[in-house]
Amino acid sequence: MRWRHRLLQLLLLLCLGLTLYVASIISLQWDWSREGRNQLHPQTLALLQQLQAPLKVTAFVPDHPLQRATITTLLDKYRQHHPRLALEFIDPSQQPELTRSLDIQHTPLLLLEYNGRQERVNTVNEQVLTEAITRLSLKVQGWIAGIQGHGEASLTGKRNFDLGSFGQLLEEKSYKIIDLELSSTGQIPQNVQLLVLAAPATALTDNELAIIINYLEQGGALLWLADGKIPAPLADYFGIVFLPGIIVDAAAADLGMDSPAIAIGKMAQNAPLEKTLAAPVFLPHARVPEIMADKWKAAPLLLTGSRSWNETGKLQGNIARNPQFGEQRGPLNLALALQRSRTDGKEQKVIIVGDSDFLSNSFIGNGANRDFGLALIHWLTDNRQLIDIPEFTPADQQLHWTPATIAWVAAVFLFGIPVLLTATGLFIGWRRKKA
Repeated sequence: MRWRHRLLQLLLLLCLGLTLYVASIISLQWDWSREGRNQLHPQTLALLQQLQAPLKVTAFVPDHPLQRATITTLLDKYRQHHPRLALEFIDPSQQPELTRSLDIQHTPLLLLEYNGRQERVNTVNEQVLTEAITRLSLKVQGWIAGIQGHGEASLTGKRNFDLGSFGQLLEEKSYKIIDLELSSTGQIPQNVQLLVLAAPATALTDNELAIIINYLEQGGALLWLADGKIPAPLADYFGIVFLPGIIVDAAAADLGMDSPAIAIGKMAQNAPLEKTLAAPVFLPHARVPEIMADKWKAAPLLLTGSRSWNETGKLQGNIARNPQFGEQRGPLNLALALQRSRTDGKEQKVIIVGDSDFLSNSFIGNGANRDFGLALIHWLTDNRQLIDIPEFTPADQQLHWTPATIAWVAAVFLFGIPVLLTATGLFIGWRRKKA
């Protein structure tokens, strides 16, 4: 009997040893938390799968175990999906010369290196870290040039109708922004990756239009925000026309908009942007671009609802659709994506939006205007890996109270508890005096 007990003990030890060995060579994890809060965002995972080179992260952090453990835990999640990620900790107090040479003044600081490029991160969370990695992986092929000289909305301007806030946002994403006056340069430089034509107030000259069309013939990308003067030769080149009037949309009132001349745009099905918008796009005084010829492969990007039409009259009194004046019922096109094959086999891309104000300094913060504008730029520059990770707060860490509940809780803490404590004190004092 004794040898059987010994054999059983030996088998148990053997099983334990095998279990520990298997655990050391196979890593399996399960996230049972609500909404998978311990996992990386799906878009972060998609980005990591696209990285083709090693990613080095140097963490300048004092020798504080808890702080370093937080960084290690986060980056271990990244390393699971990109094994070529290397993490090194440096205590600034132990290497002051290196710290001074890199001009590191505050900690913690993460220095990210990828393909010879660097990014610095001062806040350690997934949102900031992923955005830094997307900037490192950006295909910087050239400049985004905004045409100027005819009262266009400028990507660097500060006026209400300018696109300066949007341009600053693009620069934060590592894009390069310049203004370009064709009358001065006489050509579009070869290092321009994307040309932006935004709401010229006066007509472009024949020579300037010839320069733009020649740029397109060479395979260049264009974002045309079709406000202001519409260059007829450019519209003919793309085989499009604009319906008369501007869009009025009854759905604007449902969303709290005072003016009916604000079109409510939602992403079209099978739109090539492959982007999901969390809110509608608000486009004031928008036009409707329509395809009239199959010169390009065209697809709608943004559509109005069924309660909209292109109003050709004045926006006064009761407004109703009048088919006799060419006013068409929605859904109507707000933005079109045009593509065709270039001589090098790649796809040439153009986007035409019937409005520029949706990206203006005074309107970019409405709805999904910002996200839609970024999606347009990412698609036109072939940087679809650029993403925006939203701030995430788990549902079980949020309070969703009605106004009545808030008032009841406030009454309890502001009045109920003080009254109860006062009454308790008076009662205890009364009992002591009686005793």
